[in-house]
Amino acid sequence: MSGLGAIFNIAGSALSTQKYGLEVTANNISNVNTPGYTRQSPMLQPAPTERIGNLTLGRGVSFEGVTGINDEFVESRLRDQGSKASFFSSQQDYLDQIEQIFSTGSGADVSSLMFEFWNSWQDLANFPSGTAERRVLSEKSLQLSEGFNRLTTQMDNLVQDIDNRLDTGAKDVNRITSGLADLNQQIVSLETGGKTALALRDQRNMKLNELSELMNISSFELDTGALTIMTANGIDLVRDGRNFDLSMEDGQLKLAGSGGNEWDVTDQISGGRIGGWLDMRNNIIHGFRTDLDETAEALIWQVNGQHSQGVGLEKFTSVTGDYAFDPLADLGTILSSSGLAFQDRIEGDALNPTSVTVWIYDAEGQPIDSNAATLDVIDGFTIDITKDMTLQDLLNKFNPENVGDPDPVPYIQADIVDNRFQITADDGYSFGFSDDTSHVLAALGINTFFKGDDAATMAVSDLVKNGGPYIAAGTIGDQGSHAKGDNSNAIAIADLQYTPMEIGNNQGNTGVLDTTTENYFHTLLGGIGITGSGIAMEKENSEAIHAQMTKIRESVSGVSLDEEMVSLMAFQSAYAAAAKLITTADEMLDTLLRLK
Repeated sequence: MSGLGAIFNIAGSALSTQKYGLEVTANNISNVNTPGYTRQSPMLQPAPTERIGNLTLGRGVSFEGVTGINDEFVESRLRDQGSKASFFSSQQDYLDQIEQIFSTGSGADVSSLMFEFWNSWQDLANFPSGTAERRVLSEKSLQLSEGFNRLTTQMDNLVQDIDNRLDTGAKDVNRITSGLADLNQQIVSLETGGKTALALRDQRNMKLNELSELMNISSFELDTGALTIMTANGIDLVRDGRNFDLSMEDGQLKLAGSGGNEWDVTDQISGGRIGGWLDMRNNIIHGFRTDLDETAEALIWQVNGQHSQGVGLEKFTSVTGDYAFDPLADLGTILSSSGLAFQDRIEGDALNPTSVTVWIYDAEGQPIDSNAATLDVIDGFTIDITKDMTLQDLLNKFNPENVGDPDPVPYIQADIVDNRFQITADDGYSFGFSDDTSHVLAALGINTFFKGDDAATMAVSDLVKNGGPYIAAGTIGDQGSHAKGDNSNAIAIADLQYTPMEIGNNQGNTGVLDTTTENYFHTLLGGIGITGSGIAMEKENSEAIHAQMTKIRESVSGVSLDEEMVSLMAFQSAYAAAAKLITTADEMLDTLLRLK
């Protein structure tokens, strides 16, 4: 078509196209404050040309539809940074609580209680037979044990709270992925019919951002317009119009798969709030809890090892170990595999013999000499100990009727009662211990001060609760002598405050150190502060980058009223010009008709 008719057609397409442009601009302006809205732009292109004679003439403008202005790279970076910011934000909440749990200066914190515990031993050393000093020591020891118990309970409560949040987070993931699957179906259905689904795509993008704040994900779009969303290790969360549910089972996150499969994705989630909670529970809290247990275990073992070498104001007529054997252990089980909490600490083998000395006293409190051939010298009964001796071998050392041992200790009997080693003296006799180079007494829990083997189970032994005569402030000296004013063992225990030992393991945050129990605990506290500062810094940095990426996204996809006003004037002017073109063509047609 040529001539005036072509002009009318060109002007008509121009009017229609500029009208669409005005509508798109108006829609952008109306959504300037709509969260997640992606700026839209009309797609315009020249209409197909027409050849007339030797001329090729344009035939106006063609409106091809509306597109959203976005940058997939920017959107992906924004989601990644949102996931990272959520990760550290969720962790900081719990680090603040951990710092509060371990806060010092209240007078009831473990650091202060440990200091008072050591001071109580020093006070007992100053007056070893004092009733008040023994009661104070017992009370301070009880408070210290309860301090460790309390920290454990509070840490366990944090873990339980995280598990509750993980369960809720899994349900939130399912809600979001269900919505994404539904949007996939709607978008595919609409765009298959040739229509655009920009509003639905914006909704899907917002849900994708919401999902990335919960966990790290990857995604790609199919030719159909459907979005496939996966976990970090490539297991489907959403495919086409179907989502796969996440659930919390026994502390693990399980993802349902096609065909009834189920995947453990706990270790695959390393971003978002869920990733932050998992890292906090499985690594940070677990590490500090391990360090706390290592501190308590070291303190228990160190004090018990020295206390078991001493003697109280009274000798024993019967004593039962605080540590139990494995219920499945039999008399043929060796000590180092018997299930004792500290079975690995027992010393002694064929190349490195160890022993413990048992002193037997008659009704008048006089020691029984184990070797009458040594005139004017009273010897205790030395029991050779090896870590590979059986429970029966150990029993034989104390039971005269057992012919399995050539030189058993007289006047006492040993038995295993409720899986614990028990020693009982004959009527009229009593006994005590010294020089245990094997550490078997501490491992059995005999003549020990604490019971338990970690922060949760730490407690004061029933034998020394409420003070009493069995707190071993002294030691049995040469020839079985012992004075009630002896303070040698109390001094030795008080000095443990400054005695280093190897503490820790590679499962904790503090690691293995050769130091005192107090210093190890203070290092633990320092580690909490350092970890908290690091997380706060990472949170601040990730939020700053996320804010920057948000600005970049807004500059690309957001609505600028200034730009829309320019577009509005441009489309308005083009519309007016197209209308003027029609008016001009009409005048030309009228002039032509008048000529006829």
